[in-house]
Amino acid sequence: MEVNISNREDCTIIKFNKSKLLGTEAVEFQDSVLNTLDKGVHSIVVDLSTVEYVTSWAIGMLVHAFTTSSNRNAQLSLVGVTQRVMDILSKVKLDKIFLIRESI
Repeated sequence: MEVNISNREDCTIIKFNKSKLLGTEAVEFQDSVLNTLDKGVHSIVVDLSTVEYVTSWAIGMLVHAFTTSSNRNAQLSLVGVTQRVMDILSKVKLDKIFLIRESI
């Protein structure tokens, strides 16, 4: 399992258990997002604190999850974004699209 899901009163947290997101996690991640939204959750937090590197495919996976959440009137935010990942998100201007928080 490449993601852990934990539920809190105010949100569901999806945390990746790896240092590199290559995009191969897309099916499991998207299933996690869809299952969470189907339960009526309106706030999803993606914890990237262990992630040091993301590929373009992984960025697409995050954008797809963001769009899916937005289309269902839910909020998807990122937390624990490392400087290296933030640099990548900034280069493609996604730091202006995603809600990025310091902590949950």
